[in-house]
Amino acid sequence: MNEKMISPDSTNTAMTDHLLVQCSKYAAVKEYADQATIHNRGEVKLGLSIIYSGQVKIGNYGIDGSYQHSVTLLKGDTFGEFTLFNNLPRTHHAMALGRCKLIQMSENQFDQCAQENPELSKFLLRSMSLKLHITLEKLDDIQRLPTYIRLAKLLLQHADQHGSVKLRQKDIAEQLGVTVLSSHKAIKKLAGLLLIKLSYGAIVINQSAQFEQWVQQQMKLGQLAKPD
Repeated sequence: MNEKMISPDSTNTAMTDHLLVQCSKYAAVKEYADQATIHNRGEVKLGLSIIYSGQVKIGNYGIDGSYQHSVTLLKGDTFGEFTLFNNLPRTHHAMALGRCKLIQMSENQFDQCAQENPELSKFLLRSMSLKLHITLEKLDDIQRLPTYIRLAKLLLQHADQHGSVKLRQKDIAEQLGVTVLSSHKAIKKLAGLLLIKLSYGAIVINQSAQFEQWVQQQMKLGQLAKPD
């Protein structure tokens, strides 16, 4: 039986609307314009950030100015947990993707909110556990799998019900952490195997079920099932 792979952008980590409203009662909700910087890598900006509305793009800039995209966070997603609990500097650049609103919660505000809303602590434990799971899977992929297999996994994670993936080669390269040339070669490899075809502005998986089965076979260790 084929199991859906867990996406790095999985909304399983999203906070419920009810809990969002509760959190907004304990901390300020700040609005950011499109492309506005929320924080930079290395900043000691402590506290939990909760997306009240909109989207946030997380990534880093290299020495040469190239941008490496890590993940796009959506409404109800959180970031900065390690700054809240361990007083650590920010590891990534965070930027508003369109207009967005964030709840910026200090340690004292979090403690008060969690004391009066115990579901907040349970939510964060589940959220951080899933993020750790995804991170370990991605690290294993980087260490073991060739680029075209990692690309295949990425396509499965972003494919719609028709097997269509609307990602530019630049976006694919950013998410895989490779050059555009390397991503182009990986696309050609999958196309040469007749697993995908190129369409205008999209990559189309020819047969999604068979494609996912093929990916799992290539991974050798076996794909972990997505929890219910």
